[in-house]
Amino acid sequence: MDMVGHQYDPLIGIWVKSKPSHIQTFIRNWEDTHEAQAFLVYDLPPMLPQGGLIFLHAIKENKLSAYAKYVGCEYIKGWSSDYNLREQERNRIWRTYGNDKKRLHTHKEEEFKKFWEDQKGVRGLFLMEEVCEVPKKVSWDEEKRILKIYRPIGFSYKYLTATQVREFLELIGINMEIEVKGIESPIVRWHFK
Repeated sequence: MDMVGHQYDPLIGIWVKSKPSHIQTFIRNWEDTHEAQAFLVYDLPPMLPQGGLIFLHAIKENKLSAYAKYVGCEYIKGWSSDYNLREQERNRIWRTYGNDKKRLHTHKEEEFKKFWEDQKGVRGLFLMEEVCEVPKKVSWDEEKRILKIYRPIGFSYKYLTATQVREFLELIGINMEIEVKGIESPIVRWHFK
C-alpha cells in the first residue's frame, strides 16, 4: 500500500495493435530464430520493466492473437523532416533487424521501405521474445472491458497494470505466475505454473 492507502499496481505490460500478417511473421520468426523481434512504432517506444508482457491485437480481425515478453526498446530518428537522416535510419534498422536476420514484420526490403514511409516517421521500436499465439479465442468485448476503452483508435499501444496483465492471462487461459521485484526499476519474473 502507498501512503494514501492505494494498492501499488505497477505498469508491467502493453496491449499493442498490429496487422494480422505482421503478428504471424513475428511468431514464425521467433520459432525459426529465437532472436528478439523488433516491433516498430510511430509513437515513442514503450518503457517497461524487463520481462513485462506484450499482448498483440490483430486490428483487421479485431482479436487478440499473440503474447510475448518485453526485453527492451530503442529510440529511432525516423520521424525527422531531414530526408537523408530518415533514410539513413531506415537503412540502419533494416541492416540490424531485417533481411536474413528475420527480426522484423517483413523479410522484403521494398515492403519495409513502404511501411516506413506510410508511418510518416517511425519513432521507436520495442524488442520482444517468446512470441506465441494465444491458445484461446477472445472477443473484443472481453478485451475492451480489461482495457477500459471503447474503440482502439489514436494510439499504437496502451500500458497495462499488473492487474490488467493478470486479467488478460486469465482470459486467454494461461496459468502463469508473475512476480514484480522492486519499485524504482522493477523487474518482472514469470513462469508457467
